[in-house]
Amino acid sequence: MRCIAALVSTLALLLGGSLPVIAADNDAATLFQQRCAACHTIGEGKRIGPDLHGVLELRPRPWLVQWIMHPDQMLAAKDPVAQQLLRDFGQVPMPNLGITEPEAGALLDYIGAKSVAQPAAPAATPAPVNYPPPYLGPIQKTALWLFLGLTAAIVIVFVAVVRSTSQPRTLDMHKAYGVRAVLFVVAAGILLVTFVFTIGRTPYAAAQGTADRVVYVTARQFEFLFSTAPIVSAADLTTVPTMRDLELPAGTEVEFRVTALDVNHNFALYGPARLLLAQTQAMPGYVNRLHVRLTAPGRYEVLCLEYCGAAHHLMQNGLTVK
Repeated sequence: MRCIAALVSTLALLLGGSLPVIAADNDAATLFQQRCAACHTIGEGKRIGPDLHGVLELRPRPWLVQWIMHPDQMLAAKDPVAQQLLRDFGQVPMPNLGITEPEAGALLDYIGAKSVAQPAAPAATPAPVNYPPPYLGPIQKTALWLFLGLTAAIVIVFVAVVRSTSQPRTLDMHKAYGVRAVLFVVAAGILLVTFVFTIGRTPYAAAQGTADRVVYVTARQFEFLFSTAPIVSAADLTTVPTMRDLELPAGTEVEFRVTALDVNHNFALYGPARLLLAQTQAMPGYVNRLHVRLTAPGRYEVLCLEYCGAAHHLMQNGLTVK
């Protein structure tokens, strides 16, 4: 029962976000890919939500239809299965996405047919990843000490101002404005010098040659998909093969072509030492290109650095460099 509840909860979650209304003539596979596949599989194990394989055998069909159409109402009514799903899946509620009864029926028919057509895969236990302890590199250390120094200076100035107010005296406005002008010139000079010495290190790609490998990245609530061909719509998900993981040889220069299907996301690549290597925005209707040379062998994690919905913290993927 818990599995079923979880499965339905995840189904609604994957429906999450500001997605366009599904046309009645869209096939069930596209409907599932657009609304469910980011959080559920059918026989491939759990993702953000439960595996939907055999869900029609776990819960009555009328209950499932109502859950898909009105999850908010069922949660408000304290439905016990809905409440259990909420607990089991990180307190991420399934939103009401305006799914119609025919659409809910089509989804369940598709899930039922796929459940019969392929057996459920055995639950896989992911191999533990032994990350080295995180450390601060020279840039991070410099930024940290600079931040602490500026913070201390600001505190000292505020303490001095507070102490001065306890001793009333006549203020020379001409002198005060003179001090303000000096402070402005000093601050502007510091900013100008900082700009001159750092503009050359601005992290924007210059003209680059052909990459060793082009990887298309499609972001959606709540996953990153790798593919060898562009994915520009939910319908493409039924025809373009995707990779949930990626292996590359060390030294490969990769061009990631990053886009999104629903809302804005952020594609952030972390190296084996868990330091941010590169990032770019993932935006609907745009393709951002990110060149990265992967030199160190190990596990690289991909995370979303822009809040994109209730399950944002679960949105991730990865690749392995050998």
